Amino acid sequence: MPKAPRTPEEVEAAKQRILEKALDIITEHGYEGLSMRRLGRRLGMTAATVYNYFQNKEEIYLHVLTRGFELLYDDLVRASNSTDDPYEKLRAVLKAWLRFGLEQSNYYDIMLTLYIPKYRDFVGGPLEPLAHTELTTALQVPDLITGILEEIADAYGNIRKEDARIHFIQLMTAIHGVVSLYNNTILVYVHERPEDILESLVESHLSFFAPPEKKDLT
Repeated sequence: MPKAPRTPEEVEAAKQRILEKALDIITEHGYEGLSMRRLGRRLGMTAATVYNYFQNKEEIYLHVLTRGFELLYDDLVRASNSTDDPYEKLRAVLKAWLRFGLEQSNYYDIMLTLYIPKYRDFVGGPLEPLAHTELTTALQVPDLITGILEEIADAYGNIRKEDARIHFIQLMTAIHGVVSLYNNTILVYVHERPEDILESLVESHLSFFAPPEKKDLT
């Protein structure tokens, strides 16, 4: 009797397992170390079976990258929705970004640290639509934080609304720097307990955006 075809749920579960193992391999061996053969060995299946789910390693990589930005964005949205005050929103979102970078460092590295293919590397090729989906997902993050900075401009008048995107870039480089230096263990050489100062480093960048009444309390 022929084997019954897999249900959509089983197919999706198999795809997710492949993506999880692909993330492990990229974390351990870098993007160049990811191959269908290595994936198959890690999964206990043949490379040919992996090809039943994804056409090549580049497609798998783009799905992993998209998933990382989905997770980060979801965390930031939850943080943003935790308060109505724009300044407190910014605080919650930046601390959520910090937590994600520390707790999901495997995703974080391929999203924002490692020099590996990005959208423009796929333009003109068969994977351009999938790469565009990844890019659109990723750009939700700056759009969210820029929107919060625009709320701060409207509510307090302490920054110009048209400068919101520049302020986002400043914050992004600051938080990314903290995460990267902690994850690659450099901070441990300049501070005995770097984990104790991470949130205070975030706070130091927040103070610029505080409304006047909160600045008076600092």
